[in-house]
Formats: sequence, structure tokens, C-alpha cells
Amino acid sequence: MSEQNPKKMSVTQLTLLTAINMMGSGIVMLPTKLAEIGTISILSWVITAFGSLCLAYAFAKCGMFSKRPGMGGYAEYAFGKAGNFLANYTYGISLLFANIAIALTCVGYGSELLGISLSPVNVCLSTIVVLWICTSANFMGASITGKFSSLAVWCVVLPVLLLSVIGWFWFNPTMYVDSWNPHHHPFFSAVGSSISMTLWAFLGLESACANSDAVENPQKNVPIAVMGATIGVAIIYIASTNIIAGIVPNAELVKSNAPFGLTFHHDVQLYHRQDRHFPPCSFLRRLYTGLAVHDC
Repeated sequence: MSEQNPKKMSVTQLTLLTAINMMGSGIVMLPTKLAEIGTISILSWVITAFGSLCLAYAFAKCGMFSKRPGMGGYAEYAFGKAGNFLANYTYGISLLFANIAIALTCVGYGSELLGISLSPVNVCLSTIVVLWICTSANFMGASITGKFSSLAVWCVVLPVLLLSVIGWFWFNPTMYVDSWNPHHHPFFSAVGSSISMTLWAFLGLESACANSDAVENPQKNVPIAVMGATIGVAIIYIASTNIIAGIVPNAELVKSNAPFGLTFHHDVQLYHRQDRHFPPCSFLRRLYTGLAVHDC
């Protein structure tokens, strides 16, 4: 019997890696953007999750045919060097906009954490500063940026996971129903508009295929990892964003620069009211508030 290579990842490790890559940045501002549409966006989540599963399966199969990892390698297998260039060029352009969006999110949560109000010009300047700080950090080597990225990602993932599990205690069904389509968008317009937002959240599902050389038995484990991570992340996304819509009024949520921080603030207020009726709330309040600081 052949021994497992200790330098290669297991299917569990690859699944976690893929899930974390997907959840790294896509979730933090989604509740605010989806509040512009309403809780009708849950239909967009279902459609996008199904489409992402199909895309994830396609990526997994492509990884089995092409020895070159990544979307550029997959395109080169069928269309040659030109296909590789077009795939990588368009992917690079999408990441350019993605980095700006992530920097804007960082500024928004930072302003909430520090309790300051920024003008549009100050937001722009602060976003540029964040981008340059991150760019400069990359010059210090992959080791430092990798450790910082891991810490930052977990500071996002942990509050989202916690909210998905215990947020149901403070979920208000009436508030959720009232937020179904508060701005009275036509049905197909509302669902179509929110699909572009929910699809953004699944960016990173291709990472399992890009790491196919680093996992044991890739023919079997890569499809399992990419499909498992996509299903798990879809459940967490749908749960967390819809829980928030049942905790925070739509009028407040749509104006928030830090929706998860705002949700934690509402929950802390509810904890104070419910401590005498529900003893575990005292512990949960402290745990939740601590994670809220990390989330910001």
C-alpha cells in the first residue's frame, strides 16, 4: 500500500481552503447591497448557488483535462495561447475592480469602528491609502502577506459563521416579510439585479482546481472539494444575509457601511433586554461583541 505524501493536502484541507477563499471578501458588504433590493434576493441566491455549482463542476472537470492550472490553463487547452491570454487578462481586470471594492469595504468598516464620518473625497483618499498599504506589504514577501491574509480572512469568517448559527434567536419573521420588496421593483428586475451581487460572492471557487497538483488523488478529491466548498459557502451566505434582514430594519441596513457591525450592535441591544429571560445571553453578548470588533 502506498503511503500518503505528507506534503500534499487532504480533501478536507482543500475544501476548507476553497471555502475560505470564497468567503474572504465577498460577504462583508452584501447585506447592504441586497437591502437595496429586499429579501426577495433569496431567490437570486438559489439561482446563483445552482449556477455556481455547475460552474464549480465544470472547473473540476477542466482540471482533469489540463495540466496547466487556472482558467488560463484551461482556456489554453482548447484555444491555445490566445485563449490563455484572454482568460487571464479578463480575470485580471475583474480582480482590479475587486481590490477597489475590498478597499472601499475596509474604509467603511474602519469608519464605523472609529466612529467617524467621511466625505466622498475622504473615502476616495482613504481607499487609495489602503490599496498602497496592501501593495507595499506585498513587497515584503509572500510569507508576511500570507500570514496577514489568513488572520484577516478568519476575522471575517468567524463572525459570519457565528451569526449563521445563533442569529436565529433574534430573527424577526415580520421584519423579514416587510423587507421582501420594500422599493417595489418589478419581479424580474429585482431578481436579475441581485444576481450580479450574489454571483460576486462566489469568486474563488476556482481555487481548488488551481491547487490540483497539491492534493492527493486529484481526480477524486478536487471535484469533492470544489462542490463541497460551494455548497457549504452557499448555505452560510444564504443564512447570514437573510438573518441580518430579519434583525436590522431595511431602512437602516441599506444605509450602513458595515452591515455585520450594525447587526452585532442591534444584537447587543437585544442581549441587554433578554439577559434576565435567557441566562446564556450574558456570555453570548461578550463573545459576540468581541467578534464584532474583529469584523469591523
